[in-house]
Amino acid sequence: MRCDACGTMNKETSRFCLYCGASLTSTTPEGSAASAAPSPSANPASPPIGPRAIPARPAYVPRPRTPDYVGLFGVAFLFLVLGIVFFLNGNLLTELRRWWEQILAGRGAFRPPEGVITSSGLFWGLLGVANFGVAFLRWFFTRSRVRTLGALLGGVAMVMFSYLLYRYSLRDLGGSLVVSLEAAVIAVLLFIYIGTGLYWTTPRWRPAVEGTYRSPRP
Repeated sequence: MRCDACGTMNKETSRFCLYCGASLTSTTPEGSAASAAPSPSANPASPPIGPRAIPARPAYVPRPRTPDYVGLFGVAFLFLVLGIVFFLNGNLLTELRRWWEQILAGRGAFRPPEGVITSSGLFWGLLGVANFGVAFLRWFFTRSRVRTLGALLGGVAMVMFSYLLYRYSLRDLGGSLVVSLEAAVIAVLLFIYIGTGLYWTTPRWRPAVEGTYRSPRP
């Protein structure tokens, strides 16, 4: 066996060169190829990290606007109530004109004519009942809780004002007291509407893990 370092011939069984002492262990081509090849367990080179692609947001498609048909029902009820009131009191326009002339002349008292008071109470009462119908239609067709509640509370305010006008026509209540009571009723109904609307539309916090605040089972 020839030494690769100094070229001296040695025995085939020798492990070291007799002249220079270099190792005579020879590597076969298969061994050298195997040693040169990377081990399967070695991690391949990771690709270069580039900027992350931002996912494209879907384009906003506006919802087509449709007429508020339930609101048109409310307008129809309004004209129907006006027709009923003027039909039941044919002299309503005349009484309103005379009262307005008295106010302009400085001879009109704060209290309007009895026919105007009665017709006003009837108007607001029927309009409140019509609002109850609009609330039912809104819930039946749209299932909108906020709008249904608004129509319902509006009907309550109108019916209450009609009742106060009825008491005013009987001279049980004064004009200032009627206005103050109706203002208080509207304020209470507004608080109810705003509070309930916020409760329905504001997302409430819920525990992420179910049963976080549950009492332990016995």
